[in-house]
Amino acid sequence: MKKITRHLFLVLAILNPAYLIAQSDDETTKTEISINIVNNQLNINVLLNEAFRWENTRFESLKKFPQPWIGLLDIPNEIWFRDKGIMEMRITDMMFMGNYEVLDNFKVKATLLGLGEVIGVFNPETNLLNFDKLDYSPYFTIPKIFLEESRDMKSWNRVKISGDLPKEYKWPEAIKIEMKINKKVNTFYRIRIEED
Repeated sequence: MKKITRHLFLVLAILNPAYLIAQSDDETTKTEISINIVNNQLNINVLLNEAFRWENTRFESLKKFPQPWIGLLDIPNEIWFRDKGIMEMRITDMMFMGNYEVLDNFKVKATLLGLGEVIGVFNPETNLLNFDKLDYSPYFTIPKIFLEESRDMKSWNRVKISGDLPKEYKWPEAIKIEMKINKKVNTFYRIRIEED
């Protein structure tokens, strides 16, 4: 499988006046970025604009349920639509295995051992899946994202992002990256996204 790399350039002139420019080197990408600097904090939002998909998506119920063990926090139910039509569902402490079939872009038929057949319908207006009388939000895996900096836009060095990026994001929201910056030095930043 071919690896796709996209570069999103964030050009920052930190000294006054500050100019913020965003540019992608891939004209077919729909990825959008927004940047904001507040009190030496660089805030970057990366909106991947990925299309909705069933395969390799995790869904988390809006409603949370008590666990059978005293003292533990309530947790949501979860559904994983894996590849090749395989799925899993966790209801509190019980796991159910099964298969799913995509009926159309926004409708899926699931057959789970112990639960039988369930039809799930995704509402593109609310971005929620109604499955077995509960509403679920979709979560997509985050591709590999790297933040790089340069003083001359020729030599680039990877920057450690403050805190680890999560492994997934709530679709279709933006991925948020935050880091402290040195306002006394003009620095160019770019984001590199690698997708399999």
